[in-house]
Amino acid sequence: MTLTIDGHAVTVPKGTLIVEAAKLIGVEIPVFCYHHKLDPVGACRLCLVELSPGPPRAQTACTTPVAEGMTVRVTSPMAVKSRADILEFELTNHPLDCPVCDKGGECPLQDFTYRHGYPVSRVQEPRLHFAKPLPISDRIALDRERCVLCYRCTRYYDEVAWEQELTTNQRGVQSYIATQFDQPLQSVFSGNIIDLCPVGALTSRVWRFQSRPWDMDHTASVCSRCAVGCNVNLWERRGELMRVTARENVEIDDGWICDRGRFEYTHVNSPERLAQPRVQRRPAAWEEALSRIAAAIKGRGPRLGLSIPADITNEEAFLLARLLNGPLRGARVVMPGRTSLPGPPANQLAIKDLDGCRTIVVVAADVRADAPIVNLRVKKAVAKSGARLLTVNPELIDFDRHPGVEHVAYEPGHAAAAVRKLFDHPLLQEGPVGILYGDSAGAEDGAAIATAVAWLAKEIGAKVMPLYRATNERGVLALGILNGDSLDGCEYVFTWGQALAGGVPKGVRFLACWDDFARPYHDRAQVVIPAVTFAEDQGSYTNLEGRVQFLVPPLQPKPPLRQGWEVLQDLGLALGLGSDYLGIFQVQRDAAAAYPALAALAVPPAPAPPPAPVAMGAARP
Repeated sequence: MTLTIDGHAVTVPKGTLIVEAAKLIGVEIPVFCYHHKLDPVGACRLCLVELSPGPPRAQTACTTPVAEGMTVRVTSPMAVKSRADILEFELTNHPLDCPVCDKGGECPLQDFTYRHGYPVSRVQEPRLHFAKPLPISDRIALDRERCVLCYRCTRYYDEVAWEQELTTNQRGVQSYIATQFDQPLQSVFSGNIIDLCPVGALTSRVWRFQSRPWDMDHTASVCSRCAVGCNVNLWERRGELMRVTARENVEIDDGWICDRGRFEYTHVNSPERLAQPRVQRRPAAWEEALSRIAAAIKGRGPRLGLSIPADITNEEAFLLARLLNGPLRGARVVMPGRTSLPGPPANQLAIKDLDGCRTIVVVAADVRADAPIVNLRVKKAVAKSGARLLTVNPELIDFDRHPGVEHVAYEPGHAAAAVRKLFDHPLLQEGPVGILYGDSAGAEDGAAIATAVAWLAKEIGAKVMPLYRATNERGVLALGILNGDSLDGCEYVFTWGQALAGGVPKGVRFLACWDDFARPYHDRAQVVIPAVTFAEDQGSYTNLEGRVQFLVPPLQPKPPLRQGWEVLQDLGLALGLGSDYLGIFQVQRDAAAAYPALAALAVPPAPAPPPAPVAMGAARP
């Protein structure tokens, strides 16, 4: 459909809202309540524009779809005055907290007041006051005085997260946002309301009063907390990681991240981190530490056990694979916290394709725990696209609270048999069908479930998505270096990251640890070397759908810390394995050539896009 906005013709699909059409030509229509991932409600009335043909009064651009031949006037006297009046109402009880508000510098209310509001306030009456700030969880604070009642937070909980933890109490001017029954927020998706809030009413208690947006530099990177591979921005100030925020990728995260990815970063700045290699509990140089490790583990075969971290990068795994094919051949390699699922299937279901599924089957998995943002993508497919949902689990999971979900229970340990019985289930007779499967947090035989799911998918023409738990589990499986679940019986042990849940095996003759923090079992280690965190490491991850994404560090390791690929290369030299890698790009080139699953590493990451210009709206009335 073709319409005109402030004299500019624009053609958009039928059903497009005026506010979205205006974005295409760089015309700013200010909004508070509207968000492109939520249903429009027209609550704040800030997006008023003049329409013709139409009634002789301003209309909300966020709830009005375009029409053929429509004329929209954003800068007409009527529209400009209407928006300024609404802003004056919004500011009637808003406190002048800008100098101390964490939203300052990136606050739409500040920007819109400057660009669309009256230059002088006429409000002289006392403002409405509330107790502030309220800790509505251990990570989020609520300032009711700043709230403009846009209802983004409550709508997000209802529409996206399918959880009822936020509500509105009282009515009229006395209305305020509150938690249900004054209980703290428990959702693993609660942090997204911080990004959604257009003012400083919902702020992070973890980042509170730490810095200002203009003080920080942000780096586009990838979350390291699970295997989904959500895109994030890592914010750095003076050599410290200040915060983590969502960076929308419609093909993966849809603009959301879980609380693990958002809040679990403070360890990066901890003064308790390991910073110096130690040999026999005394400080040592890297050369000495790596030489001691190499002398102890070389040629030990199956007597050597290696424990690798969940967030090992593809580049580090490639260099480790070279060692395992050479001087460390025969060693047992485990990854604590991973699933028991085998390598990826051929008929992989992409995360973005969940939106087009007619039926989604979840087998032996609590998706909220295993792959949190995939959980939200499934809910979106059900709520927005009308997908039917079938859960196959021994107990009810969070999906089952939705009235349209069908649950199939089975006795623990018999998930594979339950999958085979689904062949003639009514919901699977119409496609496309997507099957998501896990291993019930280790309680099921992952290989048996994968076999049963593969059979069912072939019979009904479905695509499948294994729900790996470890960050780069799929990337490591593609390299084929995992060959065990336990280090029991190993005499020589090298732990990288936190050790197995059962601890270091008894009877170990040599123990080396590569970690970012001291652990109790380090007292038994002959050698301890420091590791970098996700904020300092460079490389890539392969997410659970097989997508390779680059990890870009906002921080440089503080000497003598070294990146993982550098340590592995020097360990290879100490083991007698020649290597001439001068940079990580050479490692990526060779990894891409050796493993088809890592072919994307041959193409360097794209440079960060330039900042988008601010769409300037009408001048002040």
